[in-house]
Amino acid sequence: MPRGDRPTLTERRAEELRNDIAHKAFEIFIADGNTSATVERIAEAAGVSPRTFHRHFPVKEDVVRPLFRASSDAVIAALAEAPDDGDPIEELVAAWTSALVGGQLRPLDRRFLTMMVTTPEYHLRWLEADDELCDAVARFLHRHTPPGAHPLQRKLPAYLVVQATRYVFEHWIVSGSDEDIAELLRDALRMVLAGAGVG
Repeated sequence: MPRGDRPTLTERRAEELRNDIAHKAFEIFIADGNTSATVERIAEAAGVSPRTFHRHFPVKEDVVRPLFRASSDAVIAALAEAPDDGDPIEELVAAWTSALVGGQLRPLDRRFLTMMVTTPEYHLRWLEADDELCDAVARFLHRHTPPGAHPLQRKLPAYLVVQATRYVFEHWIVSGSDEDIAELLRDALRMVLAGAGVG
């Protein structure tokens, strides 16, 4: 593998540090029941200085980006590994539920995501993470659309898939619903992909 294709040791250490800081912020937000903890408090819990915190996260709200990126990476990996002959809706559902245990969120994760949905500055980070999924979904849909299909036939449904899945998760999280998330996703994806020539 060419050296440029993998992160350097310095880059890996920086990513590990970002993840450590993000997980400390997660723990503090859960313990407090809100996102008001200061940069100084999060940095101290992570064993770094506020200056180091800001080197990795220009503003406090960016601290959740590694957590959303981990979820996005899991979805992207699942879509890349999905078989070409599988049911596209089932593969999409499996990708988006891959991090759930028994089809459910851990109570701590639900509390955290409720804060993310209901706090505009943090909700924006979720939106940004989801936008990064569009290309991966478009590549996946490309494998399930007729040859020669117009690029919009992949790009537009990909955008709609990402928006629909986020909306379903947000509804599921904020409402405290115990409905089957996989079935909710299936219903939403059928609506979004109807007529898109996917299958």
